[in-house]
Amino acid sequence: MAKIENIKLICFDLDGTLVDSVPDLRLALNAMMDDFQLPHCQDEQIKTWVGNGLPKLVERALLHVGNQTVSQSQALSCFETHYQHYLNSASCLYPEVADTLRALKARGYQTALITNKAEQFLPELLQHFEISDCFDLLLGGDTLAKNKPDPMQVDFALAHFNVQKSQAVMVGDSKNDILAGQNAGLISIVLTYGYNYGEPVSLLNPDYIIDQFNDLLVLL
Repeated sequence: MAKIENIKLICFDLDGTLVDSVPDLRLALNAMMDDFQLPHCQDEQIKTWVGNGLPKLVERALLHVGNQTVSQSQALSCFETHYQHYLNSASCLYPEVADTLRALKARGYQTALITNKAEQFLPELLQHFEISDCFDLLLGGDTLAKNKPDPMQVDFALAHFNVQKSQAVMVGDSKNDILAGQNAGLISIVLTYGYNYGEPVSLLNPDYIIDQFNDLLVLL
């Protein structure tokens, strides 16, 4: 695996890259479904809905169960309440994530978390997994006017750290992550164990494909 040289900034996705968040999403979605007397959703279904933020997740869930009565705004408000309750109940870090993040910070890299998850959930989630100190910048899906696959979040991070696009990489597991990086002109690194709407990551044409998170220590 060829080493990537002259990198200063690493941009990380969250769900499906650092954290297997589907278990908590399922708990919150099904609690929402119970409130509206709708059928439950399963993990394998939810994995194909993750990546475009919580409003889109709820929209896809309602479409899946054939909802014709509950409004999107009602459902989203209900889901967010349940998600706050279930946050960090059953989700977990993927193997080697914490140690690898700390090792990369020790090497002097600047780090940005760039996710489509709402910003309000990020501090508690990162604190629970004891990785808050691994990030120099947090950008949620509602922090700026646009989110992935638009390059706005990535461009903001580049400006924030005053680094060139040739000095940064985007690390993620799905289409939105890789497109956001590519749209901003960054080198893209995709992990094979995440969600990506159930599609092979090779279809994304990333610059690098890795199977384990700690492969980053060899690549960078």
